[in-house]
Amino acid sequence: MAGAAAAALMAAAGCAKQMSTPANEAEKRYFDAWMHVHHPELTATGNWIYIEEETAGKGKPADSAFVFVTYTAMDLSGNVSATSDSTMAKRLNTWQPQNYYGPVVWNRESQQAGVYYSMLGMNVGGTRRTIIPGWLMTYSRYTTEEEYLANVTGGTNSIYEIKITGQTGDISKWQVDSMYRFVGKDPLDLFGKIAPADSAEYGFYYEGIINAEDGTYDTEKRDTDTASTLFPTDTTVYINYTGRLLNGQVFDTTVERTAKDNNIYSSSRTYEPVSISWGENYSGITMGSSSSSVISGFAKTLWRMSCVEGVKSATGMFWSNFGYGYSGSGSTIPAYAPLIFEIEFTEKPED
Repeated sequence: MAGAAAAALMAAAGCAKQMSTPANEAEKRYFDAWMHVHHPELTATGNWIYIEEETAGKGKPADSAFVFVTYTAMDLSGNVSATSDSTMAKRLNTWQPQNYYGPVVWNRESQQAGVYYSMLGMNVGGTRRTIIPGWLMTYSRYTTEEEYLANVTGGTNSIYEIKITGQTGDISKWQVDSMYRFVGKDPLDLFGKIAPADSAEYGFYYEGIINAEDGTYDTEKRDTDTASTLFPTDTTVYINYTGRLLNGQVFDTTVERTAKDNNIYSSSRTYEPVSISWGENYSGITMGSSSSSVISGFAKTLWRMSCVEGVKSATGMFWSNFGYGYSGSGSTIPAYAPLIFEIEFTEKPED
């Protein structure tokens, strides 16, 4: 009888309904407790974030599709995970001369929900420091906090310091206008002949140098999709190059002296001309012994250099559609950044 009773109890226990823990219950308790200890005076906004500090800013409401932002992101303990602020980077001893610091372009709708909500209501010139629960650090959008809590797990509670320095509704036009202004002022003295209106094609400026002393330049407009090269397919040439942002910052070069002058020299790198192999069109151009592909703006510049006899060097400037687009490249090239490349044909390096 005792055995039968025990079996019955076990069966009853097996049939009992298991109680499930709601998603983010423990995380919400922790976050609420942290807020109670550190910021009992703050109340969540209608979008479930907390505004710790802010200055209004005197510009227009920052409601365009793209905003220019200087920011620092950190966890609740103040550990910085990302920053575009050079002052903060220097304070943290993480500043690197090859990295870009300054305003970056954010597509508002492409930001995580909590970051997107942090910018709502800000003006150009304004600053804001917000505290964001982890369940809002998602690229999905929901209409209630309960939906975020139920659907988003693994997000990190974050603090964001944001300053909005500008905005635009058309990021392509902004880039083209920026290049137009650059050619007009030419602060780096990179173009000897062309004017702002002399773009080789939309989003691309080119100027080849045949003989700078007698003023012989290649500035003719040619569509690189149809322009004919003088080099046969599979031709190999050698080049030196230097890549810059429009603010003049050098992010890459094959020239040792240029690397040292711009404080980006690395003793682990060999500075020497690199090989370029020609394809049937500019998109088939590759670099190095591993035949690595190159960004299209770089390839377009090389292709144009090969269309006119005698071109020894050239400068190409192009928008991010021909570069690294909306993602940028690491810490050196920000999103939507137009780029400048100075390229020179040279001799094969000695073994």
